[in-house]
Amino acid sequence: MMQREQTEEFQSVYFIIDWWDGPKSGFADFNSSIHYFERLFDSDKEEWSNSYLLRPVSTEVYALQIESYQIFLDWVNEKDSKSPHPLTDHENKRYHEIKRLLEHIEYQFYSAKYIGNFIHTGDKANENGINGLNIFKVKWTRDD
Repeated sequence: MMQREQTEEFQSVYFIIDWWDGPKSGFADFNSSIHYFERLFDSDKEEWSNSYLLRPVSTEVYALQIESYQIFLDWVNEKDSKSPHPLTDHENKRYHEIKRLLEHIEYQFYSAKYIGNFIHTGDKANENGINGLNIFKVKWTRDD
């Protein structure tokens, strides 16, 4: 029999990295600390599940991810720019430096598998004007 533990309330979702019919990966609170979440693919059903693996991350790793995303958003918001995407722009040294730093970080093990119930808060952007930040909340339910 599957035993389920539930968190008391919805927690902050800080940053969604990837989306497909819902958040696939990003950063959210879990037990009062920032965690990376990654959605699991259900091979039997051939679709994305509602289950996520959670792993704690340092504030340094989180800050690098935010900086990387801000560089991407700056590129998106340059309406008249003909510059290439930051990933293919070899002149954008900081973006590539951040990517290299993040690739070399040895991630901790995943703490557990949880079902994520995400809700939209109705907000359009965070206080810094970055779309996609702090506009969702999540309730994590243990998925044994």
